[in-house]
Amino acid sequence: MTAYNRLRLKQSAIFILYFLIVSLLLFLNGYLVREAPDVQVIEAYDVKLNLVNYLIGGFAGGLLFALFELYFLKNLFRRYGLIILTLGRGVFLVLLYAALNVLLSFYYNMSFSGKGPLHPEVLAGVRGFLTGPEVLLNLLFYSIFALILIFFHQIVPLVGQGVMGKFLFGRYRQPAVVYRVFLFIDMNSSTSVAEKIGHISFFQMMQDFLVEAGASIQDHQGEIYKYVGDEIIAHWTVDQGARSAQALESVLDFAHRLKAKAGYFQENYGVVPDFKAGLHVGEAMVGELGDWKREVAYMGDSLNTTARIQGA
Repeated sequence: MTAYNRLRLKQSAIFILYFLIVSLLLFLNGYLVREAPDVQVIEAYDVKLNLVNYLIGGFAGGLLFALFELYFLKNLFRRYGLIILTLGRGVFLVLLYAALNVLLSFYYNMSFSGKGPLHPEVLAGVRGFLTGPEVLLNLLFYSIFALILIFFHQIVPLVGQGVMGKFLFGRYRQPAVVYRVFLFIDMNSSTSVAEKIGHISFFQMMQDFLVEAGASIQDHQGEIYKYVGDEIIAHWTVDQGARSAQALESVLDFAHRLKAKAGYFQENYGVVPDFKAGLHVGEAMVGELGDWKREVAYMGDSLNTTARIQGA
């Protein structure tokens, strides 16, 4: 399994767990409201069946979110701003969740009554649920938590995969000395290529170039540090990058990817990009820098040496 698929699988599991927790909170809220001494419950209520219903809803809601956010909707609204992207995808997912609530209401009432889906008792139960406050509360909570998750899912790549959690928990607040394998990849003759094909086409080609480089790095357990113009900087722990040779293998894999997509680049841009790379291992300082704009920065002679190797 590639690192990309492992990442998607991990994200899907997180989304499902996230909505399972939300569903449990909604169930607990409904249960406590019903058990309050000053509340008179009119309709019949099965606690265990309702809990199962909420768990199914949480799992299915998380699975739907993962499928649509990671696969079916991943390109929807991408050319718009973050606000429109978040709201647009959020509305679509909430409508799906509303349809899921209808199906779960049928399941609950059919299981509770032992009747078929078109029986008047089942239809009355579904109608009562859909017109009651519980479904509105569920949709409101799902909308809020879905929008939060969509927003963070778009923000994480800006910070960097593997960095967001460390950033949130303040791991880089205090500078630390780390031992890393650093990789610099730079496109050859980028200035002349940009002049030849035009700056807009060059920017689009750079996106394709960096996507392939990033995929090779991710597939070999590397972490992308930053993009500097037409250059990409990545790093590995010593065990991953040096002892298991993942850093070197990522470079060879990237060369293979560019060769495999040579026809695509030639057809779309009239040129097939190539690159030069530098690898080095050593100590570096890492920590948060800046105030108005904050970033996690690596500094040290090991990076300077890597840059010189790459430029040789």
